[in-house]
Amino acid sequence: MCWRFLSFSRSWAITCALLLVSSSLTLACDPQQSAEGREVKVCVVTIVASETDTKIDPRLECIAKEIQKVYPQYKGFRLAKMTCKSIPVSGSETFAVFADQKATVTVHRNGEKDAGRVQLTITPPTLGEITYTTACGKFFPIMTRYKTKNKEILILAVRCQACNKK
Repeated sequence: MCWRFLSFSRSWAITCALLLVSSSLTLACDPQQSAEGREVKVCVVTIVASETDTKIDPRLECIAKEIQKVYPQYKGFRLAKMTCKSIPVSGSETFAVFADQKATVTVHRNGEKDAGRVQLTITPPTLGEITYTTACGKFFPIMTRYKTKNKEILILAVRCQACNKK
């Protein structure tokens, strides 16, 4: 299975790449919506990219190819962590993403009126708030400036699932 990209953008703040990704990858997130229909299932995937390690997790091959087009120095990609939580509209949750690093996700709209599009604000490590609207089931990767002790870079991919559709 592979992550397929819709588009790729090269500029956001200092060396931050924003990618819009659609997913054919089935994650371990429950795609069922809450009984009230007012919650959105949000999955945060932590990816670590290395300049020295050349191993690429098979689930990350497509995202690795796209990132390497802009940042060829990153040779290895591994899936470090994946966490899914149900977040109510106007609510927020904090996700532990790597070591002591955290990301906060706030849901502003759950797609009831926007034909399956949800609006989120995410605050990833080393970056300020990013507010965006996305279709349900699509990954939105964010390349942070956080470097591990092994000089690896942290990439987050956020996906909303179970948005209400009319």
